[in-house]
Amino acid sequence: MNSTPGLLRVSLALATMLFSHLIYAEQIQQTLPTKSSEQPFFSSQQQAEERSQAYDNAIDYLDIKEDDCSTEKACDELSKAITDLEYAKRNHIDKNGLAMFDILGGPAFTPENGMMMALGGLYSFKTEREQADLQRSSVSLFGIVNKGDGDVGYSIRSKQNLFFDNDEIRYNGLFVLADQSENFWGVGYDAGKKQAASDDTLLNKTSLSYHANLDFKSDYGFYFGPALRLNYFEPDQASLPQSAIDDENFQQYKDQPLSIGLGFSISYDSRDVAVNAWQGQFLNLEYISYNPSFGSDNRYQKALIDHRYYLPLGLGKVLAFYNAYQWSDGDVPYYDLPTLGGQASLRGLYQGRYRDSEAIEHTIEYRHTFLRHNGELSAHGMTLWAGVGSIAGTDTHLYQKLLYSYGVGYRYELQPRMNVRVDLGFSDGDSGFYLTFTEAF
Repeated sequence: MNSTPGLLRVSLALATMLFSHLIYAEQIQQTLPTKSSEQPFFSSQQQAEERSQAYDNAIDYLDIKEDDCSTEKACDELSKAITDLEYAKRNHIDKNGLAMFDILGGPAFTPENGMMMALGGLYSFKTEREQADLQRSSVSLFGIVNKGDGDVGYSIRSKQNLFFDNDEIRYNGLFVLADQSENFWGVGYDAGKKQAASDDTLLNKTSLSYHANLDFKSDYGFYFGPALRLNYFEPDQASLPQSAIDDENFQQYKDQPLSIGLGFSISYDSRDVAVNAWQGQFLNLEYISYNPSFGSDNRYQKALIDHRYYLPLGLGKVLAFYNAYQWSDGDVPYYDLPTLGGQASLRGLYQGRYRDSEAIEHTIEYRHTFLRHNGELSAHGMTLWAGVGSIAGTDTHLYQKLLYSYGVGYRYELQPRMNVRVDLGFSDGDSGFYLTFTEAF
């Protein structure tokens, strides 16, 4: 019995099915632009939202077709078309200034908090969507439950970056509320170096801080404006560790938990996007005075000089430099002394292990975003960094004894130019695995 006609019919049917799938994908892509350069701006927000819905409908339609595809080639083509549409939708949202909200959660580990389970959300938007060059504003909120060397703790962290009036006005805020255990070594390099974390350094505390800057752009291109600093740190005095009992600064300020400061900042900013710059530089000078007339328990002053420079090396390749100097003077309580370490400074170093009246750091980071099949940037990237720092005041001078940090990170662009940051950092005796939003600097 000759089976050739039957095989031919099957082959023709498969070819027809493959052709129809490819036609569906091609028709959708012709209707909805997938290249970022072809994205239109809609003057009506309703039209812009309707275009977003059209992308969602097209993606859902191709998802159904992908489930039914019968050949590997057809599945690959449909998968590629779906990915193109997903990227196109994000580019459309960015160009049209539409709001986005995403939730992120997962495990992390930091030297300060031990093992953590974090759950957070990122909301981004434009305050004036018709202003094409206005940066997207963002508000992030993270809730964390952790188990370190002490009891189970929690913290809530929120960061706000808001841009108004063609970037003429900016507001930056950082809120942190925590009830956790942490290690306290004392003040000075030798205090942080002389012993490992143990019950003799473990401190239980409740803390709250809010840092806010409101900046206005001047006719000369500089930003200036008022700054507010509020810090509250209440240790559990019934179970003080030996390191706190032995530390003169801790004993002096343990009953003065509230510091409120007012000041100003002056900055120059030529970065393309503040939260994830690919080019430009940022130079910032900040001065804060803490005074009982503001309601503060303590009287002292602090200053910060912060310089960041971003050198583009090619599409998706950036070399970023971070330099910061912290200075303090007066009756500075232990909980507000300049420190190094944490998720934004010498990652992998325990934040607060080294604290003193001055601190300085220098970090260089290579950031690489991978390209897609069409030559445009993907949502995936990686980083490599290395940094050095130093504290001074009690027992050392700046650069007399160096601290270091190095590590590797993964980046996923959750929203336009706003990354999920996963960093693995190492330093002398400490390490950390960080999960958060936006870049370290």
